[in-house]
Amino acid sequence: MRQSRDGVTEIVDISQAGVGGGILALLGPARWTGALTWFMRTVAWVWVFKGLFNWAVVIGISPRFGDFAMLPHHVQGMIVFFAAADLLAAVGVWLAAPWGGALWQLCAVVEAISPLFGARGAFGDALGVGLNIVLVAVYFTLSWRASRESE
Repeated sequence: MRQSRDGVTEIVDISQAGVGGGILALLGPARWTGALTWFMRTVAWVWVFKGLFNWAVVIGISPRFGDFAMLPHHVQGMIVFFAAADLLAAVGVWLAAPWGGALWQLCAVVEAISPLFGARGAFGDALGVGLNIVLVAVYFTLSWRASRESE
């Protein structure tokens, strides 16, 4: 059952919607746009937690990472950059603003290529690098499908 804004309730047969589209068919006629929106909102929550984690390192809440002041300067700079940029990107991605997606992709790419600068420059582990690459690939795939859907 589905109720519209004007209060009309109708019975919806989802057995036909599920044919050929899976769960995406339930999102309605703009299924790829809806999937992209849900993906961006999920990424936004992940980036909020990443930003808050970086701020926790800066203010010293987590003792397992040691004293922030004792870290090498380039690591301190990366932590402070991502503490601010991750939260800004999360807001922009949540709002589905173009600048939010661009900032989020910048953060993801910088985190993914940071191990190329050597062991001292690495900010994340292989799992984090792989996750960033997969998230950006999924974003581009969903964006492409959503743009094709509107044509």
